[in-house]
Amino acid sequence: MAYTFQSLPQLVDKREGLRENGEYSKRTKTITHRVWHHSLTKKNLSGSDAASFAHYHVETLGWPGIGYTFVIEPKNVVQTPKGPRARIVWCHDIDRRTYHVGNSNQFSLGICVAGDYRYDKLDDATLASIAELHAALVKDGIGKYDRSHNEMPGYSWKECCVYDYRKAISWQGSVTPSKPVALPDYYTIQEGDTFWSIAHKDGAGGVTVEDLIAANPGVDPRNLKVGQVIKLGKAKNTYTPKPNTPKKPQSAYKYPLPSGILKRGSRGTGVKQLQNALNAVNFKCGNADGIYGPKTEDAIRRFQKIYLPHEVDGIYGPNTRRKLQAVLKSKGY
Repeated sequence: MAYTFQSLPQLVDKREGLRENGEYSKRTKTITHRVWHHSLTKKNLSGSDAASFAHYHVETLGWPGIGYTFVIEPKNVVQTPKGPRARIVWCHDIDRRTYHVGNSNQFSLGICVAGDYRYDKLDDATLASIAELHAALVKDGIGKYDRSHNEMPGYSWKECCVYDYRKAISWQGSVTPSKPVALPDYYTIQEGDTFWSIAHKDGAGGVTVEDLIAANPGVDPRNLKVGQVIKLGKAKNTYTPKPNTPKKPQSAYKYPLPSGILKRGSRGTGVKQLQNALNAVNFKCGNADGIYGPKTEDAIRRFQKIYLPHEVDGIYGPNTRRKLQAVLKSKGY
């Protein structure tokens, strides 16, 4: 089937070639909503494009592929007969149920405009591509309603999309972008959610992944279940200290953690501290003998598989340290 949007000169078809790990299933419902997002990455950065988003969604969030069907890239300008236009990347077949709005994925089409529109501004080339893509989708009968991410059920706290999509698509109605409400104390998990997507890269409302881990003991970040309720607003500063709060020295903790890099063959007090901490949170590594041997390396790998699923190397470093500190805090240490 040929779509009107396929005739847009600024559109490139990348349904094959973007990072994937599996395949999204087919929709079981008709698309009724076109949902507008922004990427929370400054629009001119090298990573503000569909390829980088695909890598993040697959490698960090653990999704089968990029979560959007279309990505508009302001940094990549295409000269067209009508003038300069931001490139539009077509990422998935229209009938694929991708992850971008949780339980609304089945009937929603995800469109992301690359940029962080808390700070960036929409330029003319991007505005033109938004309007032309929207007009084509309407002509193709793909969706009836337009919404921002934070206008979809369960996401009123999201700072997305921030830019005025209504004005951009010449929608005749309110031209005031929906502002996110206060972060809810609790959040109900929706389809595709992970701690990493909930907190996003800079922390939703100041809540980091480490805060979510520390505030939700017993919750496996790899195995969140739709309908599961977690602490969200109440997780704030559970791990991450409030601004201007003096950092607590490691010596004040029951299980202090060493800094730096430790790996197989390392020896000393730092390794012994690490072993004690791993044993305390039930990632058993045997007696704390101060020798980073196969049992300690295995314990670190098992820990990373749960809390750092894309950094499983058996080496203790800054990222593993932060996650282990958060888990220790969740256990009351």
